[in-house]
Amino acid sequence: MNRLLIYILIFQYFLISCQKNMNKYAWTPTESSPKMYPMNIHKGTLILEDGSSVYIPSSGISNEIWGHTGSTHVQGNDLKAVPVKLELTWASFMEKKFYKGSWDLPVDKIKELFSKGVVNWRTGAKDNYSYIVVGCAPGGVVVVWIYGDDQQVEIGRFQAKETNISMAEYVPGNPDITPNEFFDISSSVPAAYENMNKKGIQYGLWDSYREKYSWKPEIQIPGYTLDHVIFEMFNGEMETLFGGTITNNQFKARAIPRYFSFLLSNAKGEKYVFEVKYAYEDEMLELFKNADKNKPIEIILQMDGSLNNKKLIFKQENKEILIKKIDMGNFWKYEE
Repeated sequence: MNRLLIYILIFQYFLISCQKNMNKYAWTPTESSPKMYPMNIHKGTLILEDGSSVYIPSSGISNEIWGHTGSTHVQGNDLKAVPVKLELTWASFMEKKFYKGSWDLPVDKIKELFSKGVVNWRTGAKDNYSYIVVGCAPGGVVVVWIYGDDQQVEIGRFQAKETNISMAEYVPGNPDITPNEFFDISSSVPAAYENMNKKGIQYGLWDSYREKYSWKPEIQIPGYTLDHVIFEMFNGEMETLFGGTITNNQFKARAIPRYFSFLLSNAKGEKYVFEVKYAYEDEMLELFKNADKNKPIEIILQMDGSLNNKKLIFKQENKEILIKKIDMGNFWKYEE
């Protein structure tokens, strides 16, 4: 047996050993986009630690809330190695542009999150992160999150570059379509065009979402305690507080909130849910940006003991501001 063959066999042995010892998890790739800025992934690939890969699905036009999961396809093994690299090409419809990029992912951070997992607030049992979410926004902004059980954490933010793609390559089934025809989705997503006429393309918006402030959620309702609260931030992150994290509710650096779901209970064991469905963006951003960033902030749900006179308050020190542009009617008794 010659020396080269011995080296090859040794390399294969170590490679197989490493793959056997490599931690794998049950997760699914998916895409995301800002609500008013639709996009479509042409080619999206996550390269995994074991050398395999999975594609990022994109069924037609993606027009989700920033950070929310989109298309999912069953592919590959149930258990997958962690992703180590992202390769992406996509169409940004409102800009009429294509973007492309390739980036190494923060593997240590991803491994730490997968290893730690999440706790299911309903059962108290440890659970796993279940989605890798890849978001694409105007200006070539790419953000990657990891999601599991009402918890979502940003993995990283990346910058793509403009590229050129022929219609024959992008739409092989209709190679004669013109770029103007391809990018015209005014009839399928009219709200995006209305927003475009009012605000244009708000470059830099998705980076401003990532700015963080020291804040926490609270309730002030006589006779009631807070059992748990789920909240989403404009930057796509999501957090759930319950059990010890409610008891030890701390100020923490978080992005500006856009959604809350409070679960309340009284001494009789009655439970109620109050949901703030997507606060008005301009109002929330203005409240936080006009605040003193060096001082903590509380977002407080207030009601009287009869669960009337509902208010959501922005509080910093002795200053309290009523959050006005929200729907206060999403309130119901919780039945387990």
